[in-house]
Amino acid sequence: MQIVDGRRYISGRLGVTVLVMFFILSCAKISSPTGGPKDLDPPVILKSQPENGTVMFTGKSFTVTFSEYVILDKITEKFMVSPPVKTKPLVRLKGKNLLVSWEDKLSDSTTYTFYFQDAIRDNNENNPIPNFQYVFSTGPVLDSLSLSGNVFGAFDLEVVPDALVTMYSNLSDTAPARLLPAYISKPDASGGFMINNIKPGHYRLYAVRDLNGNKLYDLDDETFAFSDSIIDITPETNFSITPDTIKYKPANATETTKADIFTFGTHRLYAFIRELKKQYLKYTERKSSGSVGFALALPSDSGQVSIVLTGAAPDSWFMENNARRDTFMVWITSPEMYDRDTIQALLTYPFTDSTKTLIQKTDTIIFRFRKPEPPRAGAKKIPALSLATNVGTKIKPGTMPAFTAPAPLKEPDTSRMILMQIVDTVKTRIRAEFIKDSTNSRRILMKTPLKAGGIYTLLCLRGAFTDIYGNATDSTFYKINVGIPEDYGSVASKISGYEGDVIIQLLDNKEKVLKEAFIKSPGQVKFELIDKGRYRLKAIYDIDSNKRWTTGDFSLKRNPEPVSYYPGELDVKINWDLEQDWDLSVMYSKDVSLRTKPVTKR
Repeated sequence: MQIVDGRRYISGRLGVTVLVMFFILSCAKISSPTGGPKDLDPPVILKSQPENGTVMFTGKSFTVTFSEYVILDKITEKFMVSPPVKTKPLVRLKGKNLLVSWEDKLSDSTTYTFYFQDAIRDNNENNPIPNFQYVFSTGPVLDSLSLSGNVFGAFDLEVVPDALVTMYSNLSDTAPARLLPAYISKPDASGGFMINNIKPGHYRLYAVRDLNGNKLYDLDDETFAFSDSIIDITPETNFSITPDTIKYKPANATETTKADIFTFGTHRLYAFIRELKKQYLKYTERKSSGSVGFALALPSDSGQVSIVLTGAAPDSWFMENNARRDTFMVWITSPEMYDRDTIQALLTYPFTDSTKTLIQKTDTIIFRFRKPEPPRAGAKKIPALSLATNVGTKIKPGTMPAFTAPAPLKEPDTSRMILMQIVDTVKTRIRAEFIKDSTNSRRILMKTPLKAGGIYTLLCLRGAFTDIYGNATDSTFYKINVGIPEDYGSVASKISGYEGDVIIQLLDNKEKVLKEAFIKSPGQVKFELIDKGRYRLKAIYDIDSNKRWTTGDFSLKRNPEPVSYYPGELDVKINWDLEQDWDLSVMYSKDVSLRTKPVTKR
């Protein structure tokens, strides 16, 4: 280093070296070490105390030691004991140990299985131990037979969330409602289940979506499934379990078949919610000043429901109902009435009393609604009446344009409307005719015949539509395009393999019913004027011929009416007639590709 005029200079070779080092350091990328590949291995079980599979067990706890620290993921939801105990055991962690303890006295000569599912996971990467079970017997023998199956919803053949599978050695019909099961399991995300460590004997098999957590079927709205026949568990027909709790083999298997994996599906359960039989008032409401509503639990017969508004003239309101006659709306036309914050009414409706007798009950109902305070700047201008309509896009031949308002509509004023038919560039005025929807006073249909392929315009001047409260529409212009049959496709199917009444439904990929037909099989069905897209076909075996799906009833030992799906989606194209034969000899059929993908809980 040299000093010249009081300044320091790096000289010669040293200066070059320093500059090169500075350049290298400035270009270097700073990053953290990779740490190697991600750990995908679950925790390893080092030991259990007492050992897993112990017989003559007399303790009230056990401990499992792992190779690393673990966490318990949703242990309250996933942990179960089979057969169940009255008080749920305490599950906790201490260091690398899992400790499980209980206070209840265990039954003699019984094999207990503690199911953890995938709740035990490593602390770092959340890798689970799949289907971990701890098993012991309070007697000299460790029961080792198994049973497998599936639980699906009877109506849509989808996985039933949060279902429990229960087995009873008590064959009484009342056992599922009053006794804890002999064995219990939980289906996985695909609906498959396996019950292990079963003692040979005769059993009944059920599934329940347990809403109140007591492992019983004792609520009207609980989803339930039952097997039609008694199940015999024997070493010849069932499977014994190996110590690793994953691979299953017949009890008389040789070593060459020891690694065979048993496929879920020996027993199928189809779950349903039984039809409600108790009639009662579900709710009352007042969502606006001009209306009050209420609903019943079940449909009512004509004439069973009536309401009287206290202090209101008979012509100052009217009531309408939906097609099922279980939901009702009262529209109030008198300003003196609908300006009230509180409206009192006498409501008479069918009701099931404590003796299960259907009676007529009258209640005094108070409907309340407080109008919002007007803005401080003064009265806000009332917006024009807005209508919903189906003419925004091309409508199908034979479809009537519909106009729907938030409140009941008066007869439209056709003198304020101009309906034009356009052919090439020639416009011709035609008469606009309307009818009210017989089931919905808020909806008006235009019944003027419209030709397939036609183009129309509808100019509605201000006040063309008004509701019963005097609210009117602004001037609005609608363009109506009517399609032709060649703009759509069709689906035809020859139904075979089953003799009897069936309901064939055309569904979208969200399983919304778009069209349906009632036929006698074998037979044919055809759905026309179908938009381009992918669709599904569903069959309901209408055993009671009532033209609707009938749910199950355990008290009558009646399972729900079977359903099946055509295997795969149908690709409908424009101006194309799709013909697809369908064999209905196999019931409860739904291809895996049509099922909702299971969501794994984490």
